[in-house]
Amino acid sequence: MARLVKRLTVLAGAGLLIAIAGTSIDAHKAITSVYTYDDDIYPILKEKCGNCHITGGPAPMSLLTYSDDGGAVAWAESIKEMLITQAMPPYFADPTGPSVKNVHTLTARELDKLLTWAGGGTPQGDLNKKPKPSTLHADWTLGKPDATVPMDKDVTLGPGEMEKNVDVVLPTGFTDAKMLKAVDLLPGNATLVRQATISVENGPVLWIWQPGDDKNAAPEGTGFALPAGAKLRLQVRYKKPWEDEQETRTDKSTIGLYFAPAGKAIQSLVIDGPKTLSDGEPVTFSGKTTAAGRVLALRTFVDQPYGVVTITAVSPSGERTPLLKLRAPRPEWPRRYWLTTPVTVPAGATIEVTTTAPPDPSDDTGPLGPKFQSPFQIALDYVGQ
Repeated sequence: MARLVKRLTVLAGAGLLIAIAGTSIDAHKAITSVYTYDDDIYPILKEKCGNCHITGGPAPMSLLTYSDDGGAVAWAESIKEMLITQAMPPYFADPTGPSVKNVHTLTARELDKLLTWAGGGTPQGDLNKKPKPSTLHADWTLGKPDATVPMDKDVTLGPGEMEKNVDVVLPTGFTDAKMLKAVDLLPGNATLVRQATISVENGPVLWIWQPGDDKNAAPEGTGFALPAGAKLRLQVRYKKPWEDEQETRTDKSTIGLYFAPAGKAIQSLVIDGPKTLSDGEPVTFSGKTTAAGRVLALRTFVDQPYGVVTITAVSPSGERTPLLKLRAPRPEWPRRYWLTTPVTVPAGATIEVTTTAPPDPSDDTGPLGPKFQSPFQIALDYVGQ
């Protein structure tokens, strides 16, 4: 199934899926769906997909128009495949594991509506009740930042250059130490920026940015320490939409910093995984806490799609506390998962990570472009007791 999804993606990149899924074929399909795009499907797509799949956004197609010339109806078969294989929405926190904030998943009711519509003739609905066109609103998602740090020069992707990874160090100019409750990124060109990691030079990761993600500030009374004179390391993954392959496109993004009052500094425990995994065999690796603390969030970086990843804290007395469960995480979507309820972990606890190789080991799906991160890495963000 993973190879089928990849083939669909390649077809989409070549612009062929639109022709295949167009009205010349759909016109002969019986309308069996009780759900229509305008009344039932558009509201779901706008809420759950519209931050990316919008004209001018980072996704290669807009789903916020019905049009058979590149809109949702043209992509109905691809939508169905992406949902069935759970490749979209790209959020991997398993609902059977510990609760995390701002879960980007579909409810069973929403999934049923989308699949019924996509496979049931894709009716549009009452043309007199068409929703107003949606436009991309490029702005700070957390409001105006307290300080900004722009990239020092434009990044250019020339004709035929589809992808690029950029790694730059930017001075903040701060002469005194700061505490940060949040960090954000405002792309200069939203169609290009696919993912960014913002960290202190030679220091901790401050933020992992993904288009369309809700931004979470650090819990009250905590924050990320930014030393006086610190520099920020910005790692950005760029990818052009396929239709822009022969065009020149540029970006100059800006980092936004949000200050917090003095509080407990968030620290990180980084656990590196194995370099290779046996086909389908579960592998467990671990790290140890040196002091008691409250786990606020967990970050994941993987080098290929994996099966299920479970992270558990095991106290010295043997008590096991689940921290996070991920279902089929993929390398192009690294994330920080903020726990709904922080978990207290004692000193000397073992942080146990269990995972399996991809369900289909022959699938050669991997990260787009050169790797920035370790092959397999789990990080806990915590504050001391």
